[in-house]
Amino acid sequence: MNGESIVILTVGAIYLLGMLYIGYKVSKQLRSLDDYILGGRNLPWYVLTLTFAATVANTATVMGQPGFAYSTGFTYVFWAALSSSTIGTILLSRFGSRLRLMNLSTVGDLADARFGKSRRLEILLSVIQVSWSIFLIGMSLFGVALIIEVITGVSWAWSIGPIAVVTILYTMTGGLKAVVLTDAVQMVIILLGVSALFYMLSIKYGFFTGFITEYVGKSGFDLQAGAEGTTLFAGFTDLFTLPPEVTVFSLIAFILATSFWIPVDLGFIQRALAAKSFRESRKGVYSFFILDWLNAWILVIIGAYGVVLLPGLVNTDEVVIRLVRETLPLFGAALVVTAVAAAAMSTISTYLNAGSGIIVKNIILKIKSDLNNQMQIRLTRMFTVIIGLTAIVFAPFISANGIVIAAVGIQIILISALTPLVLLSLYWRKMTEKAAFWGCILTVAATLFMMIQVGGPYAAFGGEGYLGIPVIIWGVALAIILYVSISLVDASRGEDQMSPDCINMFNNSKTISNNKDLIVLSVIWGTLIILGLYRHFSGNLFAFPFLSGFGGTVTNIVFSLIALLTSGFGIYIIIRVFKYVKEDFMQKKEL
Repeated sequence: MNGESIVILTVGAIYLLGMLYIGYKVSKQLRSLDDYILGGRNLPWYVLTLTFAATVANTATVMGQPGFAYSTGFTYVFWAALSSSTIGTILLSRFGSRLRLMNLSTVGDLADARFGKSRRLEILLSVIQVSWSIFLIGMSLFGVALIIEVITGVSWAWSIGPIAVVTILYTMTGGLKAVVLTDAVQMVIILLGVSALFYMLSIKYGFFTGFITEYVGKSGFDLQAGAEGTTLFAGFTDLFTLPPEVTVFSLIAFILATSFWIPVDLGFIQRALAAKSFRESRKGVYSFFILDWLNAWILVIIGAYGVVLLPGLVNTDEVVIRLVRETLPLFGAALVVTAVAAAAMSTISTYLNAGSGIIVKNIILKIKSDLNNQMQIRLTRMFTVIIGLTAIVFAPFISANGIVIAAVGIQIILISALTPLVLLSLYWRKMTEKAAFWGCILTVAATLFMMIQVGGPYAAFGGEGYLGIPVIIWGVALAIILYVSISLVDASRGEDQMSPDCINMFNNSKTISNNKDLIVLSVIWGTLIILGLYRHFSGNLFAFPFLSGFGGTVTNIVFSLIALLTSGFGIYIIIRVFKYVKEDFMQKKEL
């Protein structure tokens, strides 16, 4: 281990000690299970913005998105990021508002409120979501360990255990409040680190358009001699050109796999329910998705630089870390490495907290309901440890498949079974308990079977699937058919199974609706569609974003402003967060 590696790891160690300190300070404020898993339902929009962003800015994003852009070009990552913002904005804000209107704490609570206190459905939903959280924790643990391996040469198998212990400690001490506060700090570090890498690449190798046109030509479709031996192809940077041998169905499947999980993800739902009002929740969702979409642009650009500067990478997840080592000065390298580690730890802490809360809230308390608040918190902390240690066993699978592919594999199952279930439960009165339970089980089993038979996670969304249609599309279609058909033939009535709070939600759901977001999103999508149609019918072959002339200059200016805007917005919000923390601690002391 050289001196540079020691400095980088020292900066990371200081950062970890800071996270532990935050967890310790917040632990003194915990009074109940609701405090532990929902932060007392008192989080303002600016806290939610950064914790939402940190939740999704995991290793599959900070390391995986540039790596995927390295392999497949701009199309996949861009449309997936835009779709995630669109789907998340439309569904998460509405799902969260409806669940909040029913006074729920988790998606598992939906079984109680919507389906006549169905114990079997509550356990099924809880098991699926806890399994999902364990896998994501394993994925993120592997991501941090991979960073350490690239920097120091120490195998990830040796470092993954200590990383898990540190993250478990600060999560179990402070609950959701500690998680969201550390998330806020971590997200700002991520934004600053990513922007720093982008600017240093631009300074050292030239602005993006000038750099990349030496390899793909000024149009973006004229490959030059220097492109040999890289993953570059004609239209690599064009948003309307699919990678070779990729179909439109494959792109749709990838979009489904990377966006439709957000509205039913336990971490996102948990935060939407932890907001202090409907308005604060909605503002947090909107500002988060703007921040996430803009940051995705910078990550894609970094991946494109990596294609040329680091040709022949076997594990493309390493592209960010290797660019850091070769591009940034020591302090900048330490910042970015810490940022990537922070991204992973945000994900780990999120799902440790949410997963343990679900086990206690939806399983343990249904078996033994007379547990006092202190015992509930103690059990939640115990399951935080159990979940964290269990997640380590998934690391070999992730190592063999890659971070993004591994994440997409489990998301395919989650999306197929849960997203249609929650959507129909919240919007269709005739949905019945039998349909929800048996439809969910059959969908999970069928989707898993199809995914294995076609050759694994990548083939399930990137392959031909059945009749040229990828597995995830079949899974979602099957779920909808099962939920609707079983509900229609079921002798019981969905309306009769609803709790008073659920009936109130259906009767008053219009009072929490706000469709201004649909107008903004329609303008964005409409502009892109018009541009795509113009390019198609005009016969002019040019890449978008533009790479040459005045358009190329605009592209460089826009990317530079995006990096500046995301960092500046992050700093503004973290200042608001610190003020909130100070006021919150003062109020707790007065009590």
